[in-house]
Amino acid sequence: MKNFNIEKSCIITESDIDVSFLPMLVRRKLSQLDKIIFSVLDKLYDEKIDNIILSSRYGEFDRLNEIISQYQTDNMVSPIKFSASVHNYAPAAFSQMKKITDSYNAISASDESLEAGICTAIIQPDTRTCFCYADDIGIGLVIDTKSGGYSFAPQETEAETIEDFISFLNSGKDSWNSGLGVFKRV
Repeated sequence: MKNFNIEKSCIITESDIDVSFLPMLVRRKLSQLDKIIFSVLDKLYDEKIDNIILSSRYGEFDRLNEIISQYQTDNMVSPIKFSASVHNYAPAAFSQMKKITDSYNAISASDESLEAGICTAIIQPDTRTCFCYADDIGIGLVIDTKSGGYSFAPQETEAETIEDFISFLNSGKDSWNSGLGVFKRV
C-alpha cells in the first residue's frame, strides 16, 4: 500500500476553460485539449511543484488525423502541426512559458490512463507533483507523497468510471476502484 495526499484538485469542463493568461497569438493556435491542459496547469501549478505529469487516453487524435490528411493530400506535413501533435507538447509549452525547469512526463495507457498517471505521481519519493488528466474534461491534482490522506493498494478490481473518480475526489465516495488497484481516503 502506498500513502499520499491530494493537496489541491480541479475539474475543468469545456465551459471552465480559461487561457486568458496566454497571449492571443498563442491562444488561437491551441487545440481544445491544449486549452484544457493549460487551464488545469495554470490553476494548480506553484513554485513548490517538483514535476508535472500529463495523462491522456487519446491525446491529440484530431491533430493527428489532420496531419495524415495533409500528408495524403499535399505529400508533406506542417512542422508546426507535427510538433503540436506530440503527446508532451502542452506540458513542454507550459513549462517553457512559465520558465519551469523541473521535469515533466506524458503518459497514455488506453483505458487506464487516469490511474496510470496518478500511480506514476504517487511512486515518486518525497515529491509534490502537478498531475493533469485531459481528454473531454480535465482533472488536475497536486499530489504530495510526503504526507498521507489517501492510499493506493494494487490489486485486481473491476475498473469504475472517471465519473466515479470525480465523485471520490469530491468526497462522494470513500474509495475508487481502478484497473490498477483501489484508491481510498484514509
